[in-house]
Amino acid sequence: MTWIGQKKLAFIPVQRPTFDEFPAPTDWPNEIMRRAVFDPPNPSSPTLPDRSLRAYIFAASSGRADLDAVVMPMQVINRGDVPPDALEAQLGSQLRDQGFDAAALVMLGRPPCGTSQLGGFWARFCMSENVGAWAMEFMHCLTGLIDLRSLPRYLDNEVHQDTSAFDEMASNRGMHPSAYTKATIGWLDQSAIAQHVGRTVEYNLHSVGLIQPPPSGRLAAVRIGAQVPYLMVESRRMVDQFESNIGSDGVIVYLVQTSDPFHFEANNVIPLALLTATALTVGETFTSDTGVIVRVTGAISGGFSVRIEDPSLHVVDRSAQYGAPAAAAPPTACVVPGLGVHDIAYRDTSGDLHELWRDAQGGTGTTDLTKIAVGGAPTASGTPFFYVDTTRSVLILLYRDANGTVRSLYWSTGEVGADNLSGTADAPKAAGDPVGYYVPDADTHHVIYRTGDGNLHELNWIGVTPVTYGGNITGAISAPHAAGDPTAFVGSGGYNIVVYRSVNGDILSLYWLQGGTGLDELSVVAGTPKAAGDPFGYYTAYNDTIQIVYCAGDGHVFELYAAGNDTITGWDITPTDAPLATGNLAAYYSAGTNTKHVFYRSADGQLHEIWWMPGGGTPAHVNLTERFGAPLAADRPAAFTVEGPNTQHVAYRGTDNHIYEVIW
Repeated sequence: MTWIGQKKLAFIPVQRPTFDEFPAPTDWPNEIMRRAVFDPPNPSSPTLPDRSLRAYIFAASSGRADLDAVVMPMQVINRGDVPPDALEAQLGSQLRDQGFDAAALVMLGRPPCGTSQLGGFWARFCMSENVGAWAMEFMHCLTGLIDLRSLPRYLDNEVHQDTSAFDEMASNRGMHPSAYTKATIGWLDQSAIAQHVGRTVEYNLHSVGLIQPPPSGRLAAVRIGAQVPYLMVESRRMVDQFESNIGSDGVIVYLVQTSDPFHFEANNVIPLALLTATALTVGETFTSDTGVIVRVTGAISGGFSVRIEDPSLHVVDRSAQYGAPAAAAPPTACVVPGLGVHDIAYRDTSGDLHELWRDAQGGTGTTDLTKIAVGGAPTASGTPFFYVDTTRSVLILLYRDANGTVRSLYWSTGEVGADNLSGTADAPKAAGDPVGYYVPDADTHHVIYRTGDGNLHELNWIGVTPVTYGGNITGAISAPHAAGDPTAFVGSGGYNIVVYRSVNGDILSLYWLQGGTGLDELSVVAGTPKAAGDPFGYYTAYNDTIQIVYCAGDGHVFELYAAGNDTITGWDITPTDAPLATGNLAAYYSAGTNTKHVFYRSADGQLHEIWWMPGGGTPAHVNLTERFGAPLAADRPAAFTVEGPNTQHVAYRGTDNHIYEVIW
């Protein structure tokens, strides 16, 4: 039941000659009408806040509910305990025929005497009770909501206090109801309550006592958890004459323990259990018994900013967090160590490039990079590629446009710049997706891409100087043509290393320092099978080792590795319980855990991890889709590790074209 629109309410003064403790006011009907429709603290100063029942209902409902009050002739019932429906036989049909939605007996006496029929017609309260008691009893009638205060039937099993410091339906003190209660009776749209879908997300909360719905960019509350019991987080501030009755200013957290729409309890526990006896202020943190962390990060006009972290959420729908557009290709991802930022980027169906970022404090957001690039940027084709200028903490996102021009978007903490790389360098057009890397010791950038004839080309620049064309690096030494996109990185002594799959399926590497380019036939020397997908490679300085992984034609995953100047070695790292791989892989070394990780997609769309400890560890298999309940993947994943907290991250495009992140 909801209270929307105007309700016609009858107020019936009831005198009990033998039992009344106080004489009836000389102008009792007008006193009742004043309390019902206009009740300033000082009648001689009508500009002071109105504390009438009508003002309360109008404020608490943000104008969605109203009342028309009519004071009926006084009735005499000379008994001590007058039930709220004592006049049903005498007046009930008459009042309903006159269009009344509810009626209240107004008694003389000491509070509490408020009571009512849940979802019914009759209420009762004392003249001396405050507006909260009057409001609560009419709300019981018109909405069917029960009391939320702790009652004796709860006490045996109750472990938390009720929400009486912050919810009218638990206190009858004349404060606003909670966001949960407002939404139940139609005074707040469910869309104003966010479902927490990220591991760590920041929210701007608009205080419940202010006009709803919240302005753009704000929410009334956040729900954490999909099933009962679940947490609710909301902002409360003493913003009007009614919210001055709340316990304290700040952010509250409470537990919803019922699925009944009218708050009826389940399992003999109170429906709403307050977990923050005093509201949290800026800098304060609440941690639930399930590990959910709510931190108040700042005060904003009329509310607070909070950061919510739920470590149990191993799978995050990053697209759903901010309604980001559908992805048209797999994502790329990186970490900026100097900023503590994690970034995922992808191409949408219109060709725009978007980022899904997470900052050092755990705050998240999204940006249409194409739209905001200074001077504009053409739309993308294919799959973009991230790398980081670690000297300047600059993210560089490489891509090719519809004409095959290799371009980049770049930014740090300010505006997004755009560069026409191959056009500026007068280099050939790309047929494949570019990759890149940065060499800190030389302050050089290198971009590698494939042209339509299968040759690989290089672009390079120093620091922030203009880009130059490094040449056709396969053609220069008559190396076999590439069948797919390369992987590239800097190795021991600053050597540039480009690894690719040739047209006959061999894994080859090109390498150079200052002089000419060399060629190594990696898989041939190592004796490993021909490749069915593009290789993925990286270098670990701690043991001076290059590592390349790839998917062979039989679906097994192979690793090629060499320390220093050692001869390349290869092995099948596919555990016996691991499904066959398809497509391209992602891989990294986690220094904090001293583990190596390879990620791939099986033919049924499930994501898998192979991990082991270098130096003799046995590879183990984890089905990430089954372990974390992750949606199926549409294509290859991207992956990164965050040193320090030692968290592992896999980003991928789901079959619904959302970008998901798996975290553990």
